[in-house]
Amino acid sequence: MVEQKHKTFIVDCHECRAKVAAIESGRAETGGVEEDLGEPYGERVLVGKCPVCKSLLVGQAIQVGFENINSAEDRWTDVVRVFPDPPRGFSSSRIPNAVTLSLLDADRALQASANIAACVMFGRALEAVCRDALKEANEDEGEVVDRASAKPKKRLLLGEGIKQLLARKIIDDRLYQWGLELKEFRNLAAHPDDSPIAREDAEDLQSFVHAIVEYVYDLADRYAEFQSRAAKRKKGGRR
Repeated sequence: MVEQKHKTFIVDCHECRAKVAAIESGRAETGGVEEDLGEPYGERVLVGKCPVCKSLLVGQAIQVGFENINSAEDRWTDVVRVFPDPPRGFSSSRIPNAVTLSLLDADRALQASANIAACVMFGRALEAVCRDALKEANEDEGEVVDRASAKPKKRLLLGEGIKQLLARKIIDDRLYQWGLELKEFRNLAAHPDDSPIAREDAEDLQSFVHAIVEYVYDLADRYAEFQSRAAKRKKGGRR
């Protein structure tokens, strides 16, 4: 009798903190052609179990190549874990695309055990936060610039950006310290060096940059909404 082999898929295990060949127990796929754009699409969700720690794992892959359309054969992205601990999402609509995309790339890099690449993306995300938040603060303060006579401004870099966020009280002292740690690791990752970056450190930095983004955008929006409701209540219009 021939022993039947289980199907497996490669995915990051949150408990083992490593890529594992998860034993597949189910999958669902969808695909077709988008009506509006006429572009093909495909998505695959895989359910399985880690062969080492037995944790349940759910992964997602996106189809990037379509046979006889744009490729000689069907091609899919690597499987990215979406359960447990899916990529972090935020509620604010003010978060720039540069921040969102950098954090998504960082999450993918972390799941692929590419810790150096993840740290570079964390730094890119935080630098984008600095530029956006400080630009918004300048506009709120009514900064006027004569474009005809103004000298080109120097590009705002991460270190100076973090300092200005603290000076303008956009972040507090603790978030500032977390930002400095992230800057140091970003610099380490961006330059050729033999020093490795541990996964635990990369995961901590991920938590730090997520906390800063949440504080600057999500919590600021929520507090503004809270103040708006409070002002309405003071006027006697309890809603």
